[in-house]
Amino acid sequence: MKHILFFVRLCLWLTVLGAACTPQPTAETYLRVALEAQMRGDYQNAIAAYNQAITLAPDNAELFLGRGVVYLEQGEYATAVADFRHALTLTPGDAALYDYLGRAYQLSGDLAQAIAQFSQAITLNPNLAAAYAHRGAAHRALGDLTAALADLNQALALDANNALAYAERGGLYGEQGQIELALSDLNKALAIDPRNARAYNSRGMIYRLSGDAQKALQDYTQAITLAPTYVHPYLNRGLLYVQAGQIENGIADYDRAIALEPQNAEAFVSRGVAYLRLSNTAQAIADLNQAITLNPDLAVAYVNRGNAYAAAGQTAVALDDLRYFLTLEPNSPLAPQVREKIAALEAEQP
Repeated sequence: MKHILFFVRLCLWLTVLGAACTPQPTAETYLRVALEAQMRGDYQNAIAAYNQAITLAPDNAELFLGRGVVYLEQGEYATAVADFRHALTLTPGDAALYDYLGRAYQLSGDLAQAIAQFSQAITLNPNLAAAYAHRGAAHRALGDLTAALADLNQALALDANNALAYAERGGLYGEQGQIELALSDLNKALAIDPRNARAYNSRGMIYRLSGDAQKALQDYTQAITLAPTYVHPYLNRGLLYVQAGQIENGIADYDRAIALEPQNAEAFVSRGVAYLRLSNTAQAIADLNQAITLNPDLAVAYVNRGNAYAAAGQTAVALDDLRYFLTLEPNSPLAPQVREKIAALEAEQP
């Protein structure tokens, strides 16, 4: 169950208050209803119960925390931020609340704000392992692997059973090419939390990089089973299918990724490349156009659209895209191959 510490915290609060029976429902009554609904995934009724509880106890920070967590789980990050910030006006020194606020910013993509909130949580409570793990994940997402590793090591020093820290550090080791360390950490993460979809996805990537496509496929599929709305394993499994020649299966995974995240430019690039493998240049170009609309600086979209245009016999625009790719990524490992392609296309022109 997600947010275990949150549920423990609110249940302790209820225990302290006791179970006084009164003719009229109390804030505690509605909180119990909210927690029960939240635990079974009934977010609509959970929100309704929290609203009733807050009406009766508008100065109770725990109720705003609880409702904020529901919004967080629903992906309504701005609303979660508002609830966590209001809770902090009621209990300004609560490190755990800053950690939750950081999570809301992190999931919304505002990593700078996320790091600021995690840092505040750590200032208030230097022993809060979760804040170090979350800040480490944010640093990793920003590409600051040194800061990420320091935070993740500290999280594990404080809490040797922190599955998130193992999963993130395992992914980081994988990015650094330290395969054995990566697998060790990811296996530990999954031993602690067998339902950690991120860890399965990361381990699948390590297996793919080490050439074990079958294990990679199993891990990506398990990640999808555990978290059907988690985009990354669809993209990774789609790539695995395309590389294995199962293009239609790959496109099906990319379709799902795009349905989940229609603003994900890389998903359109991946599907465009798959369509190009099927010689469907029209659909490939359409997908790559969309990728560039979403992210005009995405170099990989230009090189692939250039290849699609070339395959469609549209040499002039193909050259434009390939040259622009070199403008964006002059030192890319693909650059020599792209220059050769440009020279060949130029030679074909009258």
